[in-house]
Amino acid sequence: MNIRKLEWDSDFFGLRIGRADIQTKEEAEELASKVNLLKKEYDLLYVFDENHVGFKAENSHLVDEKVLYSKSCKPKQAFEEVSIYERNTPSNSLYHLAHISGGYSRFKLDNRFPKGSFERLYNRWIENACPQNGSNKYIFEYSIEGIVKGMITVDYNDSGLAHIGLASVDNDCQHSGIGTKIMSTVENYLYQLGYIHTLEVPTQKANTDACRWYEKNGFKIKSIVDIYHWWL
Repeated sequence: MNIRKLEWDSDFFGLRIGRADIQTKEEAEELASKVNLLKKEYDLLYVFDENHVGFKAENSHLVDEKVLYSKSCKPKQAFEEVSIYERNTPSNSLYHLAHISGGYSRFKLDNRFPKGSFERLYNRWIENACPQNGSNKYIFEYSIEGIVKGMITVDYNDSGLAHIGLASVDNDCQHSGIGTKIMSTVENYLYQLGYIHTLEVPTQKANTDACRWYEKNGFKIKSIVDIYHWWL
């Protein structure tokens, strides 16, 4: 069992936050038994349970079944309505879409975080997704008559792995094919680079629409991890 402090989360939320990874039922029980000791160091633990052994402790809740999807990059159609965002700061539309993308986020569903935490976090994530000099970060956006209605953020590295961070379509355009057009353009762009072989994206099992959509677009489940928030 591994327990470590998460400095970034702690600073961002103003809480003492750590992460614990459990592999067995025995580790889950051992972790729960350390409650008095852990209270001295942490306000909150994220408990990651990749083997689904279960974790029970007072004030702990299963907040996410994180599904990681993966697929091989292939040549696809690129759509002219999809463009790459070029500014280093997000537009108001991108902030709006970022919040929509987090509708099932554990940071939104868990109301014990300080007020406004979810919005601040997703603002930060879309800001970090903007292209920076020397980085492989892109935001692909879909516009209708100059109004952005959907977006996907992506980053990649020299190992050949690309990762989707945020993906969303505005509420008034759901189930219109916009997301699929953006995804097709993203995948084609990555394939044309010549060395990206795999595309991965995480979502929540509870977000059944997203899961069905990723599977419709050729993604396969790579892993599912249960995540608990344990407030100490």
